[in-house]
Amino acid sequence: MSANGKYASKLVGKRVLIIGGTAGIGLAVAEASVELGAVAVVISSSNAGRIDAAVSHLRKSYTTANCNIMGFKCDLKQEELLEPNIAALFDASTSNGTEKLDHIVFTAGDHPDPTPISEIDFKFIKEAGLVRLFAPLLIAKYAAKHIAPGLTSSFTLTSGISAYRPYPNWNAIGAYVSSSEGLMRSLAVELKPLRVNLVCLGPVDTDLMTRFYPNPDQRKAVLDAISQKVVTGAIGQAKDVAEAFLYCMKDYNLSGSVIHSNAGILLV
Repeated sequence: MSANGKYASKLVGKRVLIIGGTAGIGLAVAEASVELGAVAVVISSSNAGRIDAAVSHLRKSYTTANCNIMGFKCDLKQEELLEPNIAALFDASTSNGTEKLDHIVFTAGDHPDPTPISEIDFKFIKEAGLVRLFAPLLIAKYAAKHIAPGLTSSFTLTSGISAYRPYPNWNAIGAYVSSSEGLMRSLAVELKPLRVNLVCLGPVDTDLMTRFYPNPDQRKAVLDAISQKVVTGAIGQAKDVAEAFLYCMKDYNLSGSVIHSNAGILLV
């Protein structure tokens, strides 16, 4: 599948790596990348079964696309293996460095339980940072070696509104979420002219909501309450939020910036 025109064709022939791309927003970004003409889309997560399912979904959904759709496992929650896993992912995604990436999107996350400050310890603090801070830092290290040089390439991080509106018992997690902006700006300076940006998200209706609220009635009540509160009157959908990441890939004048997609929740 390819796109025509100078605006629609900016991803034609590009190679995109989406870390955390097997579901929700990451998968939506993968779908959009295929639709917009990417020549290779690589998705990664810590779960091999979810990778296989996502790759199968993409291949079945875009049978006519001239796109090499691949998936590789990369566990970001194992401290001792964190850097070797990331190095292996980049080797696999670039055919051992022979095929440079054009865009890297980081939407990976884990979901530790909210924990009062009185109950946290150093082990909890360190583990909370593996995916949120340490992994993006190491990904940046290998991105510098495996991404095509120049302003047409990008690395996009993800954070959430807890950086602006903290949640109770999210002290360690909130600290790392807030640190994402500082990390993004530092990387934008150090890795220039590679463009580095961050998408800050509000509530989004993805499978993560189902994991948090497995009871359908409870989930519906939560989604309805959020929808009534936000300015748009509706909770975000992955297919819409994905546009923020596409913008970060396609605007060659954008670097060191935060893009917000939050249904206006910070206004209320």
